[in-house]
Amino acid sequence: MCKFKNLSFKLLVGNLILIIGIIIFVKLFSKFFGVENSLLGVGVVTAILMCGVIDMDLPVKDSAIAIIASLIIMGCSAYLSRLNPLAGILIDFITVFFIIYIFTNRVDTKTFLPFILCYIFLEGNPVTIEKLPLRIIATVVGGILIVLAYYVPHKKQQEFPYNSLFEQLTSIKNDSLQFNFTLRMAVGVTVAMFVGNYFSFQKSMWISITVMSLTQPQLHQTNQRIKYRVFGTILGALIFVVLFNFLVPKNLSTYVLLFLSYIYTFIKEYKVQIVFITMNSLGAAMILYDMSVSVPMRISFILAGTVIAFIVNKGFCDKFAKKEEAVASEI
Repeated sequence: MCKFKNLSFKLLVGNLILIIGIIIFVKLFSKFFGVENSLLGVGVVTAILMCGVIDMDLPVKDSAIAIIASLIIMGCSAYLSRLNPLAGILIDFITVFFIIYIFTNRVDTKTFLPFILCYIFLEGNPVTIEKLPLRIIATVVGGILIVLAYYVPHKKQQEFPYNSLFEQLTSIKNDSLQFNFTLRMAVGVTVAMFVGNYFSFQKSMWISITVMSLTQPQLHQTNQRIKYRVFGTILGALIFVVLFNFLVPKNLSTYVLLFLSYIYTFIKEYKVQIVFITMNSLGAAMILYDMSVSVPMRISFILAGTVIAFIVNKGFCDKFAKKEEAVASEI
């Protein structure tokens, strides 16, 4: 159950300011770089907010290079992968693998999260060749903002003996959990993106995000999330239909969605978060789709992403476990 006993006036006001700040940031980002890059702004502000608590386990200068370089690569890859679905498989796989690996020195952290989100958002919102330069500029500016936010709390960590970015990329160990997790994420997200592109699905990002969210370092974590994801999506969809089809007047729907986003900032449990994520996602989809379309589409895409995540994680985790057993038997 959700615990609200630790709520305070400071937290209530702080989370309200947080929501307002995020909305303002995304609006400004969209104004300067176009609506097609607004979701990139969401990824950037997510990374900025996480900068105080994440550690990339790289020297600060290398972290800056990794952040800016990865965003530029993502901007280019997202455009190229959309030119041809088959070529896109290789482009998406390499890009996702690169993003996850350099930001998972420790697999128990979520350092990679805002960056893989950025790529999913960029790939799911393709631009024309005419708008590509503005998108690349947006990735550079977003990268610089993230670097500035990361530098302030981590500038003193330059003295610690971290491996350099070059050392990390040239010493990939294919028998490590980091490699196995990265491989599962790259394969799963690539398959999800291919399915979405091949069938020209609208909102195919829902499939990719589901795979990303469900793919965890350990298989039991993935299995647990699968149960929560499916149940939470169905429950969230039902609540959404009741709220916005029977209870909430259309002229008040925006305010109710903002209130739900505010409530979400207090939720820490994944199984409850999914209920609110579902409602907010369906609320955003109301701009393009009628509820009779968006709700079945949301549930179908979440189920599709769940199946992909289960198959990929089960297969690669079993192989990794057998490899570990073989190594242990030789010792």
